[in-house]
Amino acid sequence: MQRLRVGVVGVGHLGKEHARIVATLPEAELVGVVDANGAQAEAVAQRCGTQAYRDPRALLSRVDAVVVAVPTVHHRAVAADFLRQGIPLLIEKPMAVTVRQADELLELAERHRTFLQVGHIERFNPAFEQLQKRPMQPKYISCERYSGFSGRSTDIGVVLDLMIHDLDLVLTLVRAPLRSVEALGAAVLGGNEDLAQARLTFANGCVADLRASRVHPTPARHMHLFGPEGFTGVDFARRRLTVMRPNEHLRQNPLDAAMLASLKTDLFTRHIHVEEIDCDTAPRDQLTCELQDFLRAVRTGQSPRVDGAAGRAALAVASRILDAVHAPASLPMAA
Repeated sequence: MQRLRVGVVGVGHLGKEHARIVATLPEAELVGVVDANGAQAEAVAQRCGTQAYRDPRALLSRVDAVVVAVPTVHHRAVAADFLRQGIPLLIEKPMAVTVRQADELLELAERHRTFLQVGHIERFNPAFEQLQKRPMQPKYISCERYSGFSGRSTDIGVVLDLMIHDLDLVLTLVRAPLRSVEALGAAVLGGNEDLAQARLTFANGCVADLRASRVHPTPARHMHLFGPEGFTGVDFARRRLTVMRPNEHLRQNPLDAAMLASLKTDLFTRHIHVEEIDCDTAPRDQLTCELQDFLRAVRTGQSPRVDGAAGRAALAVASRILDAVHAPASLPMAA
C-alpha cells in the first residue's frame, strides 16, 4: 500500500505531537513540517526525520493531506490555500474564528471536491465511545471542563478553547434543534473570557448546562446525563463511566408504602443497578486514533468521524454563547 504524503502546519504545543505521531504511522509519510518559528520547525523536523519550512505554501505540491494546527486566527488563511488545491485537511478545533469563515472553508472544500475534518478529540475518548453504545435520550446534561492556565490559545477565550469540546459532544448526543442560549462569562486575566457558563435548551426539551474555566486550581472533565433510562456519569480524564439504571419494576409501578420502605434501605442494591465501567482496558492514544481516522477518510473517501459540518455546528453554538456573554446587561426601567 502506497503511503500518503502528509504535512503538518504549525508545530507548537499540539502540532509537534501530530508530527511525532504521523512520522510513526505505517500508512503515512511525514514529508514536511511548517512553523513561523524557524527554529521550532527545524527542531521538530530533526526529531521526526523530515524537512522544515516556514511557508505553508511550500507543501502545496508535496502532500496528499495536511494537518493544520496553527493559532485559530490563522486557520482560514492557511486552510484556504490547501483546499483550493483539493487537499484534504485535519484542522484543529475550533475550525475558524467565526461561522462566516467556517462557511467559506466548507464552500471551498465542496467546490474543490475535498473535505475537512475538525480536531474534536474527545469524540475518540473511549468513555464517550462507550457512552454512544448505550441508548439514551437525555433530558438534562451537565458538563464541567476546567484546567489551569496554560499560556496557550490566548488568541481565543475559554468558550472556543475548552467549552467547544463539550458543545460538540452535546450536539452529537442531542439530535434536536437548539431553541435558546443563555450564557455569562468573565475575563480574569484580561482580554478574552477565561471562565464561562452556558445553558442550552433544545426543541425536544433537553437542557444542557456547560461550565468551563482555564483558571481553575483543579483540572476536571466530566459530563453527567439524566434521562428516562437512568443516569450516566462520564469522567473523560479517567476514561470511566458510572451508570445507574432503575429496575423495570421501579420504572413501571407506582410507589406504595411497602416499596417506599424498601427504597429507604435497598435503593442501590435492589432497585437501582449501579455499574462502574473502566473504558481504558486497552489503552490507546486519542490523537493517534483521530489521525488514523483522518488518513482512512483520505484513502477511502468515507466521511471522517468529525466532519466540517460538525465542526461548523459546534462553532455556531459557541458564537451564540459568546454573543450572550458579551451582550450588554439589561438595565431596570425607570419608574
